[in-house]
Amino acid sequence: MIKNLRLDKYLTLKFPNYSRAFLKSQIKSGDVLVNGKAKKPSYVLKENDRVEINIKEKAATRLGPNQAIRLNVIYEDKNIVAIDKPAGISTHPAKPDETNTIANALLAYYPDIKEVGDEPNLRPGIVHRLDKDTSGILLIAKNNQAFEWLKKQFSQRKVVKRYLALTAGKMKEQQGVISKPVSRTQGTIKRTTAPILGVKEAITYYKVIQYFSCHPELVSGSHKMPKQASPERGRRVRHEENAFTFIEAEPKTGRTHQIRVHLASIGHPLAGDKLYGFKNQICPAGLKRHFLHASCLKISLPDGKMVELYSKLPEDLRLVLADLNSKNQLKKINL
Repeated sequence: MIKNLRLDKYLTLKFPNYSRAFLKSQIKSGDVLVNGKAKKPSYVLKENDRVEINIKEKAATRLGPNQAIRLNVIYEDKNIVAIDKPAGISTHPAKPDETNTIANALLAYYPDIKEVGDEPNLRPGIVHRLDKDTSGILLIAKNNQAFEWLKKQFSQRKVVKRYLALTAGKMKEQQGVISKPVSRTQGTIKRTTAPILGVKEAITYYKVIQYFSCHPELVSGSHKMPKQASPERGRRVRHEENAFTFIEAEPKTGRTHQIRVHLASIGHPLAGDKLYGFKNQICPAGLKRHFLHASCLKISLPDGKMVELYSKLPEDLRLVLADLNSKNQLKKINL
């Protein structure tokens, strides 16, 4: 027995053929007992602790490859591949029988990643994720050594991630930091900054690139968000319906929906965000999704090389900005 070691880490050492995520699930399901009692994965083993293990194998259900989905590769070496993910496609499936995701495409072009990662049955090689309607840089590991290295970079907050976003209303501060814990709203996929159980620290920096303010009659083709859209319950700000702010956001942590939740919590949800946007929020003409794009990623690779990757704003979002810029009462920018 190895004392002063977390239970999940002990199992990872004892069963190297299983992923840590799988072993954690065994602990949480009660199939691993310490001194006859269920414990959390974070439990620290003590001298003379007796660990009982009854690992239950799951039936292997593999994702199917889908070569019909084209990948736009922006960087590749023997350890990783970085792609420019389009909006409208999920990073990975929720269930193994789904076929129209980035993960299915990866299996078609990189079949060796089928054994890579914590959950290769659902997320082969995928180190982080982007929401379905978020576009931009997505990083994938080609082997388990690279996966563990990249995962460590993300968990230690050594990765620089920058996003371009358009928010509703005119943000008062030119730059700032949003430091609010994020947790899951019970029974839904939504996240919240409300102080409930299971909160995780979340930090997002932002800076303003451009303000847009147009006469209401000039925002032609704009539409209001559906009434069922529910805002993040936080600071509520009444702002001009015809104002928007183009920003760069840099999340220091990687919580699900973090940027979307944080911006909504300060009264400036993403333009086009149907999940976190305010009721009756004006959406710019031509915008068919939430305006969020992963434009830059800087990371240290397993070979020690530092790479900085970039993705240009896709055409659908560029056209939205161009339209707002043509009607803008404030100083214009070159797009």
